[in-house]
Amino acid sequence: MAEEQQLGFKVEEGPGGRYIHVPKGLYNVVVDVTSISGVDPKGLYTTYRGYDVVDIGRNADFYEAAYLVLYGRLPCEDEYREIKRKIDGYRGAVPRKVFEALRNAGPSHPMYYGSLGVVVMGQHLVSSEWRFDDDYIYDHALRIIAAMPVIFAAGWHIARTGTYIDPDPSLPHAMDALRMITGREPTWLEARAFETSLVLYMDHGFNASTFTVRVIASTLSDLYSAVAGGIGALKGPLHGGANEKALKMLLEARKEAEERGRDLVDYIEEFILNKLKRREKIIGFGHRIYKRRDPRTSVIAEYIRQLPEGEYWLAVVRKAEETAWRAKRLPANIDIYTGILYYQLGIPLLMYTPVFAMGRVVGWCAHYIEQVRNNKLIRPAEKYVGPIGLKYVPMSGRCKR
Repeated sequence: MAEEQQLGFKVEEGPGGRYIHVPKGLYNVVVDVTSISGVDPKGLYTTYRGYDVVDIGRNADFYEAAYLVLYGRLPCEDEYREIKRKIDGYRGAVPRKVFEALRNAGPSHPMYYGSLGVVVMGQHLVSSEWRFDDDYIYDHALRIIAAMPVIFAAGWHIARTGTYIDPDPSLPHAMDALRMITGREPTWLEARAFETSLVLYMDHGFNASTFTVRVIASTLSDLYSAVAGGIGALKGPLHGGANEKALKMLLEARKEAEERGRDLVDYIEEFILNKLKRREKIIGFGHRIYKRRDPRTSVIAEYIRQLPEGEYWLAVVRKAEETAWRAKRLPANIDIYTGILYYQLGIPLLMYTPVFAMGRVVGWCAHYIEQVRNNKLIRPAEKYVGPIGLKYVPMSGRCKR
């Protein structure tokens, strides 16, 4: 019993048998096994199918990493050509009904464009009962992966200009995605930096959106519905949005530094300490899993350095990290680094979380497939703590004041 209390759970006998009470938010609760990705218990590394994510981030392109996460191994040459052909082809074949729906939706939070577009795709492409054979599921997974940047970029531009930028299937996936978002042809370096961020965001264990996808998959709903649910979970500020908020914080700090006639590299320490003194969150620092460092940050830093004002921004973020670690033992996580990277690439601030989704959708699809292959409905028990025994009272007898 003492060990149970120390771990934050207890066992209770009930009418249906033994009930296990676990920590709120499922903190440190293992709910299932997966062979897709995992984080070292000490937070030292993340693995994609056995490969260190830093190794994959530095060396694999989007197609290779997507194949690895989806199929469990790196592709052979013919397999690489095939997944590239399908993703590029499907990127140029998003149903017209999706664009019509986005046009009718009107301006809204960019994450809604993704949810709407994916649901409309499913309604259009899945005309009969959803199937669970591998060829069918994998084909639809590649369609969704390919469509994600098209949907988000089109929704963003339609809401602002009434038009959108058509995809170009002749371009690599990440380069075309960045082009559709920014409206300009990126350099090879910019496209590779962007691509690397998508690879590093592809999967990360049972995070909130991935677990949401698995819960929906466990009901045997279709992949489009599950991905739409994942987008909804990622939209929440406690999951997605950290890179956007981290960059906003740095821009706020820069504005304050300019007003005081200070250089941001020198001022950021005071800024961080003041926020901590006011008990405010330092967005982009700290992590549920990584307690010492987020290994993915080193890969993004390599690209930040090569882009405009790179050394300046690295000096700022490292001084901030040094301060946050000294004061509260908070390491920087990937979101503050990708926030800087996306700022350098000219990506609109509100599109940062949609970009996250463009990478994470690969993991969502892989987890959907893993869940339905060895499925059991995810349906936890609850302990009701509300009143009982209340009796219906007619309208005339209610709300007496």
